[in-house]
Amino acid sequence: MFRNGFRLAKCAAFVLAMLALSSSQKAFTADDEANESWQVIHLSGQRIGYGRVVIREVKRGRDTVFTTDTEEHVSIRRFGQQLRIQSKTHTEETEDGQLLSYSFEMKNPPAQTTKSSGRVEGRNLIIESTVGGRVQTKKLPWDATVKSPAWQDRSLRDAPLKPGESRSFKTFMPEFSKVVNVRITADDYRTVKLHDGSEKSLLKVSVSQSILPGIAMRVYLDKDGESLRTEADLLGMVTFSVPREVALEKIAGKELDVATNTLIRIADPPIGLHDRKSAIYRIRTKGRNPADFLPTGETQTVASMDDETATLTVSSVEPPKNIQPSRNQQKDYLGDTQFLQSRDSRVQEHARKATAGSLDPGTIAVRMEQYVYKELKKKNFSTALASAAEVARSLEGDCTEHACLLAAMLRVQKIPSRVAVGLVYAERLAAFGGHMWTEAWLDGKWVPLDATLGKGGIGPGHIKLADSSLSDDGPAPVTSFVPLMNMLSNVTIDVVSTEK
Repeated sequence: MFRNGFRLAKCAAFVLAMLALSSSQKAFTADDEANESWQVIHLSGQRIGYGRVVIREVKRGRDTVFTTDTEEHVSIRRFGQQLRIQSKTHTEETEDGQLLSYSFEMKNPPAQTTKSSGRVEGRNLIIESTVGGRVQTKKLPWDATVKSPAWQDRSLRDAPLKPGESRSFKTFMPEFSKVVNVRITADDYRTVKLHDGSEKSLLKVSVSQSILPGIAMRVYLDKDGESLRTEADLLGMVTFSVPREVALEKIAGKELDVATNTLIRIADPPIGLHDRKSAIYRIRTKGRNPADFLPTGETQTVASMDDETATLTVSSVEPPKNIQPSRNQQKDYLGDTQFLQSRDSRVQEHARKATAGSLDPGTIAVRMEQYVYKELKKKNFSTALASAAEVARSLEGDCTEHACLLAAMLRVQKIPSRVAVGLVYAERLAAFGGHMWTEAWLDGKWVPLDATLGKGGIGPGHIKLADSSLSDDGPAPVTSFVPLMNMLSNVTIDVVSTEK
């Protein structure tokens, strides 16, 4: 029911977050061979896919083990190109919800399949993951009080919530290989419309998770604790429990183009914004103060006007030249990671070609930005997120692929790097859309570079919302997209003034 399998999908005007699957499992006994439920997934009022959950109760000697198989299928379009994501998760847990093992697989062709599996051994969770074809094993300390992701559904059926009650617990999310704090709070019974148009009195339950703060979710339960509808404050995402034949119906008509549907249109569009020195924006977000999630840094400053409005000043930044290499600074942004494979032979080859013999970090950074801009000739919008090693081989993708490859190449030359997430102005569309770019640590500050534009730095047409080292031990990469998810769903941007 609260299976959030949030998949990073992307930029150039879009981040797709998947998916709060509502499992309508019926109570079952040990004699049942399997219990199956189906869901249909809607985004912005249009059907984009389906989900399936199968639970089995298995006897292993004297022990009872619950196995849960979840699969999710989504098909959308981004700027006219089809994007398909399929994911499968298998978990095994004890009767009281303790995780025994799991496996997770996500397919998003043409990118390579991402895999993760784990097993609890004593006080440790042993995880083996595969990203971009590279296998990595790590050991995490394990807390036996952490629940399996499937346990929460069974617990609500065994002891349904009553109005006003709350529960908090920790659960493991295979999609992120992370332990997450979850809090569920029951409100009261509401009349809710279901997928077939009928109405039913259901208990409204609010759900919050530590890995995706700011994304509110509501689940509607019947008196047996079974979920029939789930909503998320993200592009109008809704899932319904439905019969199998309904879930498997073909998507009628043209697939939803999430890229164009999430553009933030500008009433009085500026010309040549990326070539200006600075710009001042008035940003409004209903029910939230933009100053709470707009960061201040080298490129931008923010000032609150009222509870729903802020002024944002964004300035252009040029990479410095003739500077000394960083020494003993920002070491956390130099390592080889699953998404930024700076030890990959192809990544290193591209880094050497782009450097062209220069020793000046500022010059190297600009040359690498322009190299990635020129070499990634095929702008592929059908991939959710490819690692630097994959991009180094395919030389295709959109903003996330440009950003990851550039960040990894910078690390080859011992220049600390990270990726930034936010909005970019598309003059042809007169709108802002979701975007990712790269930042390099040069001369004691973070300097932005955008390999999708190749301009040698950025102008005031980029609004930054978050950044990430994409570290294996850091927060899940999707958390960097949370402010963007909130912005795309509920924001207006006005250009107050610009400076040439």
